[in-house]
Amino acid sequence: MFNKIIQYFWKIENKIAFYPSLIAIWGVIFALLMVSAEQHGISDYLQEALPVLVINDLATARVILSSLIGGLISILVFSFSMVMIILNQASSNFSPRLLPGLISNKKHQSILGIHLSGVFYCLITLISIEPTDKNYQLPGFSVLVAIIFITVSLAAFIYFIHSISQSIQVDHILKSIFTTAKKRLELLITYDEENKSLIEEDKQLNDTSDWHEYYSAHSGYIQTMRINNLLELIDQSNTVIRILPRKSTFLLKGIPIFKSKQKLDETTAEKFLDQFIIDDTESMSENYALAFQLITEIAIKAMSPGINDPGTALTCIDYLTELLALRIKKSDRMLIGKNQKLKVQINITPFDQLLYTILAPFRAYCSHDIIIVSKLLRMCDYLLQQECANEQYKKAMKKQAQNIISDAKKKLDNEDDLNNLKAEQQKFDKI
Repeated sequence: MFNKIIQYFWKIENKIAFYPSLIAIWGVIFALLMVSAEQHGISDYLQEALPVLVINDLATARVILSSLIGGLISILVFSFSMVMIILNQASSNFSPRLLPGLISNKKHQSILGIHLSGVFYCLITLISIEPTDKNYQLPGFSVLVAIIFITVSLAAFIYFIHSISQSIQVDHILKSIFTTAKKRLELLITYDEENKSLIEEDKQLNDTSDWHEYYSAHSGYIQTMRINNLLELIDQSNTVIRILPRKSTFLLKGIPIFKSKQKLDETTAEKFLDQFIIDDTESMSENYALAFQLITEIAIKAMSPGINDPGTALTCIDYLTELLALRIKKSDRMLIGKNQKLKVQINITPFDQLLYTILAPFRAYCSHDIIIVSKLLRMCDYLLQQECANEQYKKAMKKQAQNIISDAKKKLDNEDDLNNLKAEQQKFDKI
């Protein structure tokens, strides 16, 4: 039950309406609190202490509130329209897979929520104004707060225009993807260095053919795992587990999700499965491999005839180079331990497969462009000069460099281009 609640929250938390709805509810609650405060005489008190802040004319109060409601609704509609336009442009010009990241932008959602809460506040305040009589005190302070609300909304709208105009720029998108992946990789590299003692134990547990497999009842991507809960369950069961699907792999029904060294009873196995959060979308904050895929897709889309933006493709290769330089410092296995004892083995995308996945689309769609080919070869040359967690990584780099050269030779006809390519090949032959 708890797992279902977590999964449901995970799904709705990234929806475009989640934060606006949440903030709008707070706006309604605040409006009701202000109505209660008015009934307890807050405007009477302010009328005596600071009369300049209190509006006492009924017609003026209603006109102000009606105008504010109309203005806020106009801003709200325009803001939602801008979001839809941005999403459409991002899908057309870059990659549809960017949409979840843009939709889940909490700053934009919060601004939409401010506008929506302002509308509800003004509506409730307007409805709370009673027919005038001699002893009735207008909710003047509430009207003043409504004016403050519209001021905040206008400031938020100005920031929204600035932010959303930046969010659609390809440099901003690439930087955001790069930063998220870099933080994740640096965290994993640090964790690997702190748990080097687990490597030997991992080698001893390399053969898992006699381990017991357990299957998920759901299909989708593994978003995250509640590691602390898993470690507690592992201690209680006196076992070690290996998580089989990689985070970039779609988990199908009937495919095992993990193996356990010790056999687990049905109830315990269900508790283990409850610690996996599975959804139909991928999360870049938990899966750095997705960042490589997105940057590659943006580069390939930029090289399409309809867009023809090689400058963006070159920028993408620069970001890929820096991320790959981080990735080669990490091993091809994620090991999690407790008290210096191995508890969880996690399969991740091997470096050679990751590099192939990145470069295969470039070879297919960009081999005719000597500038892109040269940039990719310089990337491989740079990576070969870096320290690697595994020397096998360098073999993969050399192999992919040779593949790039081989495919480019088939597409290029210009003699100068072929001579440059030959010089690049000689450089790699010497390494």
